[in-house]
Amino acid sequence: TADRVVVAKELTTIVTDGKQAEAIEARIAQIRKEAENADTDFDRDKAVERVASLGGGIARIKVGAATETELKDKKLRYEDALNSVDSARELGIVPGGGACLAYIQDTMTDTILEAMDNDDERTGAAILMKSLSEPCQQVAVNAGIEGAVVLSKVQQMCRDKGFGHGWDAAKMEYCNLLERGVIDPAKVTINAVENSASVAGLVLTTECLVTEIPVYETEAMKQARFDAEGMGAGMGMGGM
Repeated sequence: TADRVVVAKELTTIVTDGKQAEAIEARIAQIRKEAENADTDFDRDKAVERVASLGGGIARIKVGAATETELKDKKLRYEDALNSVDSARELGIVPGGGACLAYIQDTMTDTILEAMDNDDERTGAAILMKSLSEPCQQVAVNAGIEGAVVLSKVQQMCRDKGFGHGWDAAKMEYCNLLERGVIDPAKVTINAVENSASVAGLVLTTECLVTEIPVYETEAMKQARFDAEGMGAGMGMGGM
């Protein structure tokens, strides 16, 4: 018997009531024995997947909140966390805070440039490698710290102590990010670089871009604009 059955387009999930636990364990043991005696890697991999499907557990997360807006925000956060876990299970994890990309820039730039076939490819690779330091610097800037200083320290720590060290923006200190739990799924980091390169390539081949040019005002200019807007609003009310 099953406690719950969820049927989707490409996936069916059966949640049992626990009464068939012994039968399931016996079936798992049988499949593992078949995997050991499998003739091909394909059969062995399929057996391992089958064992994972039968032996895997399911967690049900119930989300509550005082308001509907807070509830939606919490649900999105849980969904992001679950997606991150799925990505991490697929390709593993790397240190977060831009430390992984900063490490790659510091240690692999020359190797990657030498692997290029011509000057055009080397120019493109050099631009890409230069951009890898930006996430680490931006994290520092968002925390109110000079980005270049943090980047230099992080890369020096990676040379001295090895991969995985960086800057924890939450606690404002340098540490081993992997041990601290400041991590990113490797797949997310890879996709971020690929998507950024794709957008940059699109911009280079586009003849026209629409953007908003920031306007910097002094305090005197802000006060004059405020007075003018206030005067205009007052005249409008008088006309009414």
